[in-house]
Amino acid sequence: MSPNPDVNVAVVDELEKASCQHDAQNEKASYDFDDIHQAALADNPEGAERPNLTTILSIVFIGMSTVAPLGCGFIVATSILLGIGTDLGDTTNLGWVVSGWSIASSVSFSLAGSLSDIFGRRNVLLAGQSISLVGSIVAATAHSLGALIGGSTVLGFSCGFVLVAYAAVPELCPNRWRAVGIASIEGFLTIPWVALAFLIGNLLFLHATWRWVYYICIIYSTVCLTGTAVLYFPPSRPVVDAGKTRWQQFLDLDFVGIFLYTCGLTSALLGLSWGGNPGHAWKSASVVTPIALGGSLFIASFVYDFSVVQGPGHHALFPRHLLTKTREFTVSLVAIFASAMVYYTMSSFLPQATQFVYTPKPLDIGVMLLPNGLGQFVGTALMPMFISKTGRPKLYLIGGVFLQTLFTGLYAYAIGKHKAAWTAFQFFGAGPFGLIVVTTVLNAGLHVRPSELGIAVGVLGTFRSMGGSVGNAVFGSILRSVSNEELPKRIVAAALKNGYSGDLSTLIPAAIEAGLDVPFAFDKVQGITPAIETATLLAFQEAYAQAYRMVFYSTIPFGIVALIAAFFVKDSTEYMTNHTHVHLTKDMFKRRRATP
Repeated sequence: MSPNPDVNVAVVDELEKASCQHDAQNEKASYDFDDIHQAALADNPEGAERPNLTTILSIVFIGMSTVAPLGCGFIVATSILLGIGTDLGDTTNLGWVVSGWSIASSVSFSLAGSLSDIFGRRNVLLAGQSISLVGSIVAATAHSLGALIGGSTVLGFSCGFVLVAYAAVPELCPNRWRAVGIASIEGFLTIPWVALAFLIGNLLFLHATWRWVYYICIIYSTVCLTGTAVLYFPPSRPVVDAGKTRWQQFLDLDFVGIFLYTCGLTSALLGLSWGGNPGHAWKSASVVTPIALGGSLFIASFVYDFSVVQGPGHHALFPRHLLTKTREFTVSLVAIFASAMVYYTMSSFLPQATQFVYTPKPLDIGVMLLPNGLGQFVGTALMPMFISKTGRPKLYLIGGVFLQTLFTGLYAYAIGKHKAAWTAFQFFGAGPFGLIVVTTVLNAGLHVRPSELGIAVGVLGTFRSMGGSVGNAVFGSILRSVSNEELPKRIVAAALKNGYSGDLSTLIPAAIEAGLDVPFAFDKVQGITPAIETATLLAFQEAYAQAYRMVFYSTIPFGIVALIAAFFVKDSTEYMTNHTHVHLTKDMFKRRRATP
């Protein structure tokens, strides 16, 4: 019998198909899973994988986790900090609410990244959400400023753990869509908590109680903790060291480096915040000593890490092999540090400047800040979608830094002279920071080994938080120095020009109180007239306009540094493929077949 040619052809087709499948599987399995470049290029299906419902909801709960420790518990809370301090009977130590949060968050950033690489993203996120819940409860029930500072510090410490989200969310997304995943974290944070922080804070303060800020944090922490615990089950251990247990790897963490870094940052911030205050001239020992000591300890943390805590099995706070990736990683640290110096300072200064120069009415201030929030919505939620379509995240980073630097400098032109420009410029000055964060995290995630993504994101977060802390200290000192000089000089000149002949030592503090909208501030000033009241209030506004103007000018050099760093960042477009690096191990909504 002669062979059937149709059968032979079918057999050959099946054999060739099986061979191709086998070769494809071998090719896919042959790449180094911990080499993100190789994985992105070798495992690149034709279409991006669509995440299942469990993955989408996990991203939602993880992204929402940032609201309690950062969005509502810090940014909204600081917008009404003076009112909170007044209610608690202590306004002299309000700065420690911000400083305690900033130092604690900077330390936890440096610790949480390494912990997530050892113990897994899930465990660290759940720990952060739990700590956030505790901090929210402490702050919500505080009856003294000390208790509030304690709650704020706990919230700050939880922030570094919760923001392991910057490692957890992108690795669940196809590389091409990682920018959207990162943007979702920023989006939950920005809308509405950052974008409308001043308006939300003052509406709660005026019509309910400031404690509702922290009640909202309790609600968010509880919901996110529950959702993450039920749905988010990634691979349990990103870093596997066959020769060591998790506890042994924990003991290898760089505790000495963390101690040196924490002490150095705290000491330097104390010196910078004291500088320019009465009794603390910039050349005085009370300022120079803590700054010099802090700088020395900070440098010592790098020297210790680079000389002692290196090599396999060690988890350095600042890994030398990671920092030697100059264009892939290190210049991004410079860009995010300098940009965060400007952004976080402006987050608190722009509402204050609007109050001191234009209107003391909280709701009017909130309305004037609406372009600020709208700009952050566009920069955070909309622009990253274009990155996923067009690639070239480096160009978006350069554009974001350029706009931030240009329009922050232009605030100096607008303040006190052009109200419409002052309002409109905030759209372009505040909006780009979310885009800057997305692009720096995206580039880092596509250039470092996945087993080190946690510590890479942690170092980025450390520099971001540290930049905010340093910016508040440096620019705050400039503001105090200039305003302390300009206020009495301008108030006295305005009063004398309008015929005042009374006691200037009584008039000056009264005019400052009136500028801060304190009722009946001029009642105890003898010889005051309506014309003098109007003139000294105008002098108050002009003095603060000049003080803030000098702050805005002083941000320009730091913006230029960030812009230069952005130009040297290595673009990651080549690796924005359809590769998805991590899949959840449990699909909670997967249909199960009934047992026959």
